[in-house]
Amino acid sequence: MRMDRPQPRALSADLLALSGRLRPALIAFFQRRLRDPSHAEDLTQDLFCRLAAGPPHVVDNPEAYIFRIAANLVNDHYRRETVRSRFHRHDDPGREADIDQLDAARLLEARESVGRVAAVLNTLPERTRHIFILYRLEGMPRKGIAETFGISVSAVEKHIATAMRTLLRDAGGER
Repeated sequence: MRMDRPQPRALSADLLALSGRLRPALIAFFQRRLRDPSHAEDLTQDLFCRLAAGPPHVVDNPEAYIFRIAANLVNDHYRRETVRSRFHRHDDPGREADIDQLDAARLLEARESVGRVAAVLNTLPERTRHIFILYRLEGMPRKGIAETFGISVSAVEKHIATAMRTLLRDAGGER
């Protein structure tokens, strides 16, 4: 364990319940972004250690709050990796020649496309949006999502279908 991590105090029943319910989704979230199961486990543990060590918060939507913290942990991880990468590149300056440079127009088009999808997803009901993101972006199985939300697999499939119809309608795919 690193020395800069906050030390947890006794976990409250609410935090334990959240941990039990959201742990699979958080691990999927981290694995999708980092592609490393050990990092996913470490960051999930770190997230709940931070929550346990910090002052208690009254939050309207604890799931959204926790996933915001998770996104921040991923950003922190990539910042650290960027610093390490820069350090190692100074040892081997010829390494950058192998990198494909992104075209500015392609980058702008991709950002606009992602922005349109995000805008459409934000119009969905919160539960539908979370279920769709866990399934399509995080790769979490429908059964795991159903257990996390305490609903049937059929209900999860209906939420996913609703989100897909909305996205297709926006893309002009539904007539």
